[in-house]
Amino acid sequence: MQWKNTSTRWGLITQLFHWGMLVLILCQYTLAYTMLDLPPSSPQKGALFTWHKQIGATLLLLVFLRFWWRTSNPIPKDSEKAPWWDSLIAKLNIWVLYLLMFALPLSGFLMSVLGGHAVSYFGLFTIPAFIDGPNPVATFFLNVHVWSSVILYFIVGFHILGGLYHHFILKDNILMRMLSQ
Repeated sequence: MQWKNTSTRWGLITQLFHWGMLVLILCQYTLAYTMLDLPPSSPQKGALFTWHKQIGATLLLLVFLRFWWRTSNPIPKDSEKAPWWDSLIAKLNIWVLYLLMFALPLSGFLMSVLGGHAVSYFGLFTIPAFIDGPNPVATFFLNVHVWSSVILYFIVGFHILGGLYHHFILKDNILMRMLSQ
């Protein structure tokens, strides 16, 4: 298995970014829906919010690294079996995914620090709240955070359908080249 991408497949580092970030994003959704169902004064809710913020900060760091890695490595060629429009849609899907992977943790961070809540990173350091909340700026970033998370559902679903379309309809190797071999 090669570490770097080639013109025909994704390397191991790209695959680790892809699948590792998917797992962390799924953890984020699980934490979010679990903590929202808890009573406001619940100590468990506060602990889940802390974990959600810490994983979100980790995802922000990872998406910067992932984007840097993507721009410093070859991108495997598009499928020769796919129609012309497929490549255009796939590229648009990827760029929207990147936009959302940046927007979600940034909006969550800004919602917190501009809404009166500090952000601790696994006890290593804490970024204090910039202003007291609640306020309209924090509410704006809350809305960005929520809507970005909803849009991400559909974009990831479309991404999955695209991989399945390539695998089962076009019968090319687009899906398989993101799996270790």
